[in-house]
Amino acid sequence: MDSVRMPIFDGTSGWNSWKESMAVLLRSKGLMDFIERTYAERIQTDRNWTQMDEDRGDGQVMMYLRLGLAENILALITGSSAHTAWRTLIDAYDIQDSNAIMNGIRNLVNLQMDEDGDDDVHDYISRFDTMMLEINTNDLTVE
Repeated sequence: MDSVRMPIFDGTSGWNSWKESMAVLLRSKGLMDFIERTYAERIQTDRNWTQMDEDRGDGQVMMYLRLGLAENILALITGSSAHTAWRTLIDAYDIQDSNAIMNGIRNLVNLQMDEDGDDDVHDYISRFDTMMLEINTNDLTVE
């Protein structure tokens, strides 16, 4: 088997980056179909598809997911098919990252220097940099 180095997703940050890295890996191995479609959908389009084909591909995807997820996240997908595991992860983390990004953007839009003059430019820029870092940590690049 090829040596593959995957970042470990622990549920705290970097979901979008991890998801994209995993999709690239699965695509390069010809395994994306296992997360995009169910077994029932595959056998409808390929009558030669067998349970053995399904088990082999599904097992490979689950192996890559297990290698890329921290133990606390693995509990969410144990016993699932690859398709169900992927959908479970998306349902759990896509919204969470979206909320964090939107909160970061809202804070950035509302950023102002104190009217009473207590802020100096350095403090303002420091707060701005911190907010940009928080937004970019959630995998949204602001240019």
